[in-house]
Amino acid sequence: MTKINGMSIPFHLITGFLGSGKTTFLMHYLDAFSNDRKIGAIQNEFSSASVDGIAIRQNKGAYQMLEINNGSVFCVCLLGSFIESLSSFIDDFKPDEIIMEASGMSDPVSIGQIFQSPKLRNKVYLHYSWTIVDSKNFDKVKTIRTALEHQIRIADTIVVNKSDLVDDMESVIKEVKKINPFASIEQTSFGLVNFDRMKRSSKFFLAKDNLHSSRPDLKSAVIKSTRLIRQEELKEFIDSVKSDFIRFKGYVNTGINSKVIVQGTFEDYNVESVEWFPGITEMVGIGSVNEVRNYTQEFENYCR
Repeated sequence: MTKINGMSIPFHLITGFLGSGKTTFLMHYLDAFSNDRKIGAIQNEFSSASVDGIAIRQNKGAYQMLEINNGSVFCVCLLGSFIESLSSFIDDFKPDEIIMEASGMSDPVSIGQIFQSPKLRNKVYLHYSWTIVDSKNFDKVKTIRTALEHQIRIADTIVVNKSDLVDDMESVIKEVKKINPFASIEQTSFGLVNFDRMKRSSKFFLAKDNLHSSRPDLKSAVIKSTRLIRQEELKEFIDSVKSDFIRFKGYVNTGINSKVIVQGTFEDYNVESVEWFPGITEMVGIGSVNEVRNYTQEFENYCR
């Protein structure tokens, strides 16, 4: 039985809809604590690619990554394998604590199954839960926000992010409080919070409505290529496909020694130069993927 100082290992959960700022928040957390404690960092991507994992590995400190891709660990189809993977991860790495960034489409109502499983019951416990809310796009996801509402309901702290981009934050906070009136609210930008203001351990606040509502039919598309593309053509390609995605991100080689990171949510896209990205072009889009389209081929049609 794995315990730290006579106690099972605290497990911290980060949830939030696509593009809300979960990875940025996780990197801030690792910056703040990974030099003082041995952290197990788990990242659960919706697609088979590991775009965010590349960014997280740039952080220095005493942490170990466990990546679980191609679906939410809270889905029944992956729950058993995740429990097995987490149990082995704890035995092998023996962390002081664990923090997991769940996929944007995770519905964590089933989280109790994880901590009550025989393999984990005496190893780990749910200590704290953050939900990151994209205040800029909060209204846009109302029609597909069953998972988001469930994420908010289990949160100890709700981080209302991107406050610098919103004029009427009070209306967003009011809506969030309707979903979970018991959580602490942190209004912030760029995922920066005061971690010392954690107030209480996790408590579930479940609504009376059907918790097993069908999830939106979102899919992921992965674009991988060794080809180079100029930034002008990259922007043209993004314009041609962005209507299919509510979240789009990745790293692109625009020259022999020129690389950029692409981040997009709904119609808002940013392209910024980076120096440290080591690999080939790899982008992930999540949304109403058109299975007839070959996104990689379309991307390469814009390449040199």
